[in-house]
Amino acid sequence: MDLATGQNLIKQKKFHAALNYFNSLLVSNPNNNIYFYLGRVHTELQDYKNGIKFYKKHLNVNENSLPSLINLAILYLNLGDKKNSQIYFKKVLKIDRNYIYAYYGLYTLSKDFINEKDFKFLSKIIKEKQISNRNKSLINFLFSKREKNKNNIEKELFYIQKYHQQSFESNLLYNKQSQFYYENVLGKFYNKINFSKKSNCYKNATPIFIIGLPRSGSTLLESLITSGTQEITTYGESNFFNMAILEQLNSDIFDKEFKIKNFNYDIDLMKIENSINERYNLKKNFNQEFIFLDKSLENLFNIEIILQIFPKAKFIHTNRNLKDAILSIYFSMLPELSWTHSLKTIKNYIKSYQLNIAYFKEKFTNKIFEVNLDEFTLDPERISKDIFNFCELNWNKEILNFYNRKDLFSKTLSAFQIRNEINKKNQSEYKKYYFLLN
Repeated sequence: MDLATGQNLIKQKKFHAALNYFNSLLVSNPNNNIYFYLGRVHTELQDYKNGIKFYKKHLNVNENSLPSLINLAILYLNLGDKKNSQIYFKKVLKIDRNYIYAYYGLYTLSKDFINEKDFKFLSKIIKEKQISNRNKSLINFLFSKREKNKNNIEKELFYIQKYHQQSFESNLLYNKQSQFYYENVLGKFYNKINFSKKSNCYKNATPIFIIGLPRSGSTLLESLITSGTQEITTYGESNFFNMAILEQLNSDIFDKEFKIKNFNYDIDLMKIENSINERYNLKKNFNQEFIFLDKSLENLFNIEIILQIFPKAKFIHTNRNLKDAILSIYFSMLPELSWTHSLKTIKNYIKSYQLNIAYFKEKFTNKIFEVNLDEFTLDPERISKDIFNFCELNWNKEILNFYNRKDLFSKTLSAFQIRNEINKKNQSEYKKYYFLLN
C-alpha cells in the first residue's frame, strides 16, 4: 500500500474508496502525510470537521506545509469563516510571499485585505519573474477587480481578457480537448444516444439534479433544498456522470485519427451504473428508497442517461436574464470550464445549452422544473413552496433562513453570497457592460 494509490482514487473522484484506503494505510503504515490526504478526502465528502482535524494533525508535525495551510484557508472560506480563512492565507504568505493564490483568496474574503502595496508587489512579480500562466492569470484577474472598483471599464476589460487568455493557456491540452467535446459531442449528439447493456436502475430513488448555467442561482437552491426537515446528502458539483460518460468516450473522441462523421454516441449503461455507484457510494439495493442532490450543471446534457439509471430523478433548471448570465460568467473566475474564457465560446455553449434544454423539456415535460433567479428573489416564499412540492419534500418557512446555518458549505464563488438574506432588489449589476454583447 502506498500514497500513490490513494492519490489516484482522489483524482478519479472515488472519495469513499480513498477514505477507506487512507484509513487502512494509517493503521498498516503510519505516516504523517496520510493526515493531509485524509483532510482532503473528508473535505471532498463535505465532512468539514474531520477535514480541519486532519489538516491540523498534519500541521502539528509539518507546521510550514503550504498544501495543508492553503487547503485549510480554502476550507474555512467555503464555510464562510472569514477570520480563520484570513489567518491561514496570511500564514501562507508569511512562508512564501510569492504564493499568488493566497492573494486571490484574501481578496475573495474582502477587497480590503489586499492593499496598494500588495498590488505593487504583484505588478513587480508579473513583470520581473518567470511565473506560470496560472499565476499570471490570477494576478490579472485581481487587477481587473481593482479597476472595476475604480470604475475604469476600459482597463478592467483589458485585464479580464488577459486573465482568460492566460487561464486557457495554463492548461492548454485539456482545454482544447474540453472545447472539442463541448462543441462537437455534447452539443450535437443529445438526441442520438445509443444505449446498450441495460442498467438495473434505481426504481425507487428520487435524486434531485440542479442544472443550468453557472452564476444562475444553483448554490442558492442547493442551500435551500438541503435546509428542509428531510436529511439530503449533497454532492455539490460532482461531475460524476460526466466522468462516467467520458470514461467510455475519451479513447475515441480524443484520438488523433478521430472523425466526427464516423462517431456513434454509444453508452454502456452497466458501465455508467458501476461508475456512479462507486462515486456516489450507493448500496446495490435497487428497490431501496433514497434521495440525494447533485448540482453538476452540465448534467443538462445528460438528462436522458441519468433517467436510464434513476427513472424517478427530478431536474431543477435554474436560469436568469441571459445577458446577465453571459456577463456574470465572463467576469467570474471559472478556470476549470474551458468555454468560459471568451464571449464567443460562452455564446456558442449557450446555443448548445438552449437546444438541449428545449429538447429535454419537450421530451420529459414532468421531469424538469424551471426556476428563474430574478423571479425567485422577488418572491422566494411562493417559488420555494413550488420547488419543494415538485421535489415531494416538506416545506416550512424556516428554510428561507438557510443562511443562518452553521454547517452551510459551498465550494463555489457563491460561498459568501449564500450567507446573506435573499436579496429582493431585482437589479442587474451588468447593464453597463451590455455593449459587449452587441
